[in-house]
Amino acid sequence: MKKTLLKNSVKEIKNSYKRFISILLMAFLGVGFFAGLRATSPDMVRTIDNYYKEQNVYDIQILSTLGLTNQDVEEISKIEDVEKVSPSYEIDGKIDIEEKEIITKFITIGELNKPVLLSGNMPQNQDECLVEESFLKTNGQKIGDTISVDIEDTTNDDGEKIKYLKTNELKIVGTIKSPLYIARDRGTSKLGSGKINYYIYIPKSNINANEIYTSM
Repeated sequence: MKKTLLKNSVKEIKNSYKRFISILLMAFLGVGFFAGLRATSPDMVRTIDNYYKEQNVYDIQILSTLGLTNQDVEEISKIEDVEKVSPSYEIDGKIDIEEKEIITKFITIGELNKPVLLSGNMPQNQDECLVEESFLKTNGQKIGDTISVDIEDTTNDDGEKIKYLKTNELKIVGTIKSPLYIARDRGTSKLGSGKINYYIYIPKSNINANEIYTSM
């Protein structure tokens, strides 16, 4: 019985060997693809985990539309298992280059979420900044150029309107890659078309509203 079944199977394969080879190749391809996925997934997780550790990326972000104070920083620091609290500033602004309005998120350089320097150098003065490589390529800019930014005024504790930045004329001193933006999407904004085009890193020393943080 077994010999008869084996003979019939061999005969069937010989009569339709092209179909048999096609099915066999598809099976090998499926197994290889599955094995590749199983092997790649842990490597991808390990790679991004190491990258985040090197750049000291935060585990949790706290945002506030009304602002966060030094007292908030102190209270959060007291929470059990909180290792480090680093207040920062993030704000949307506009840049006009050759009559083109560019919506940009400005982020301060701090101990957490350290950007990777690709070219140039880190800011040494408050009027310097770091940009994406695509910002230079798309807008015909280069390291050493100066850009003028437009950021909405803020209000101090006395209710008075003050400039958000100490200086709105920023010199580009380098290009970076931010660990906060793995994908191309830069988020949304209430300014312009509603879409953020680029991010720019600036020193905390350029912030005028230095007692009110936007995130930590």
